[in-house]
Amino acid sequence: MTESPPAAGEADAVSDWRRLDKRMLLIHPFQTLVRALPALIAIFLARAGADGSERWELIVLPLIVAYGVARWFTTTYRIDAEQIQLKHGVISKQTTTARLDKVRTVDLTAQIWHRVLGLAKVEISTAGTKDRLVLDALSLTAGRALRAELLHRVTEGEPGLDTVLATEVQERPVDSSWEAPSGEAASAAPWPPPSTSPLEEELLRLDPSWVRFAPFTMSGFLSAAALLGIGSQFANQFSQDGQVYESAYSWAVERGLVTGAILLLLAITVLAVGGYILSFWGFRLSRNPLGSLHARRGLLTTRETSIDANRLRGVEIGEPVGLRTVGGARLKAVTTGLGHDSRASSDVLAPPAPVGVVRDLALGIVADETAVNGDLIPHGPSARRRRYVRALVPAVVLAAALVALAIVFHWWAGWFVVAALFLPIGWALARSRYAALGHRVTDRHVVVRSGALDRDRVVLERDGIVGWTVRESFFQRRAGVATLVLTTGAGRQHYEALDVAPATAYGLIAQVDPALLEQFPSGRSAGIPDPA
Repeated sequence: MTESPPAAGEADAVSDWRRLDKRMLLIHPFQTLVRALPALIAIFLARAGADGSERWELIVLPLIVAYGVARWFTTTYRIDAEQIQLKHGVISKQTTTARLDKVRTVDLTAQIWHRVLGLAKVEISTAGTKDRLVLDALSLTAGRALRAELLHRVTEGEPGLDTVLATEVQERPVDSSWEAPSGEAASAAPWPPPSTSPLEEELLRLDPSWVRFAPFTMSGFLSAAALLGIGSQFANQFSQDGQVYESAYSWAVERGLVTGAILLLLAITVLAVGGYILSFWGFRLSRNPLGSLHARRGLLTTRETSIDANRLRGVEIGEPVGLRTVGGARLKAVTTGLGHDSRASSDVLAPPAPVGVVRDLALGIVADETAVNGDLIPHGPSARRRRYVRALVPAVVLAAALVALAIVFHWWAGWFVVAALFLPIGWALARSRYAALGHRVTDRHVVVRSGALDRDRVVLERDGIVGWTVRESFFQRRAGVATLVLTTGAGRQHYEALDVAPATAYGLIAQVDPALLEQFPSGRSAGIPDPA
């Protein structure tokens, strides 16, 4: 097997099928055994009390190992001038084909067993489908070379090809001689040491102090809750009465509920920080000479993602309520072939970090100061009134229902206080939701922002918008507002400017593409302002 793919100019000569790295013969049986472990445990427990000394179920083990080995022999791939093909399957044969001009992103993932052997799993995303073409696995050098060829389809002799390939393939070893500075120099020195490679521009490197944002992210909280749930289920198996929750509650009551609450928050914080470190440790974002972005992150499982600059359609600055309260934010790419809710979070350009750092990074990527930091146009009194009605009416209904139930069933008097809190909470939510609404058009981008608990500011390239929709529900028509939907082939596929006046929506379309407005009969009579 020739692990390194040929240069782009030699692609026409490639016809032979190639195999994965031979070292996967050590990993495939292990992976298959792990997947079959629940079934093996069930068989073992079922046969534990069986009569006789014959353990016929042990024959399953060599069969599983043989199946894992067969996966390597039945998996081949090749690249020609137009497409990449993958054949795989032990029992059911499958052939997956992807056109090279449809490749959008290439991810390299290395779990512990991959890293020990110097391997990486290559996942190739293409336009028009959520499925991925997976090569598990190639050597790290071969995977990086394959990524360079797939993302940078340039002809032989074109300037910059050798530089890009060298940028992708180089290992960039960590400088083991570097030592942390002490004294006054410690606050000014970068950590870890910056890359000395002249082939790429480093845009962002993780600062270890950013782990302070982990407890204020929803993902950190959910990770902590999941780990606590798994831990409690495991502890239940060894508790005398099988009720670890009751034991923990009794222990907390004995020491005071306040102490118990503090310890619980401390446990959640520690687990959230641990999840942040596992996901983002070593995070580094760089840009190669052709403008493509390259991100690396992960402590135990490392991940490398490259995003073709030609496929990038903008950025999304996320400020969830938790991060917003402590001055934090995160940044994601709006790019084709990746998806906003990718299961591997391949669209992350910056982990939870200080909002100033995130905005500076966004500015470095889109190069539009007004789009990133400029004030947005508010959506007017009709949108404000609609926000308050939608928040306060449910709050009043819930408060009235709670008061009625407390009176009928003679509940604790404190529930009246809880009911009274619904109103200020609804008012604060309405105020926050209206403050988040806004939009703006610049020379190169359209900016929309919305959300109270999860506030997002989307900076979308005007050329990346492929369609417009002006949507008015029954209640929106009564309120005199509409939702403008910006359709794109990138990210979440569509982004919305909520509750704008219809004239404003059509005016925004006219400002971006005046000729397109002719397709909206309602827009011609909506009193459109002059785009100039």
